[in-house]
Amino acid sequence: RRESLSIMLHYLMICIPLLGAALDIFDVLFTPLGRLIILAAALVGLVAAVRRPSFSLCPQLARSALISLAGAVLTFVLSTQLNLGAVVASALVGLVGAQVLQGQDQVVLYLGAFVGMSSTLRFPSLAPLIVAGLLGGCLFELTDECWVGVGGRLGTIAATAVVIVLVITGGGL
Repeated sequence: RRESLSIMLHYLMICIPLLGAALDIFDVLFTPLGRLIILAAALVGLVAAVRRPSFSLCPQLARSALISLAGAVLTFVLSTQLNLGAVVASALVGLVGAQVLQGQDQVVLYLGAFVGMSSTLRFPSLAPLIVAGLLGGCLFELTDECWVGVGGRLGTIAATAVVIVLVITGGGL
């Protein structure tokens, strides 16, 4: 019974963007209470994810974090510094990644590209974006059993990483 609760609770991380949106609607996301709620949900989900019997801390976690980071930074720089816009920059990173990388690495790079579609209003510097990119790759591995084959999974994971970093940093405000 305890094992099934742990398996179920790791799905909580995938709900953070929805929780963040609800808190933002009521204008409490960036208050101490809103931050506490998001961080508590993230912590509970993280603990549950690493307590799953199928979880192992492996090199793939670090690999996914670094690939996601590369996708996030490339997309952000192409979008903001070269003025390509978020959609074109993300598509370009995804297309190049599909040619250069193989298998799951392509998917993780594209996840990072979604993180990199963030606005400079929210990420005025690269430091929090770097953290969000790394977190996105980690969350991809931690939620490996959540919503497999369901559309929107990568965007939801990217949004989760971005919301967590924005809550910690104050949202770039």
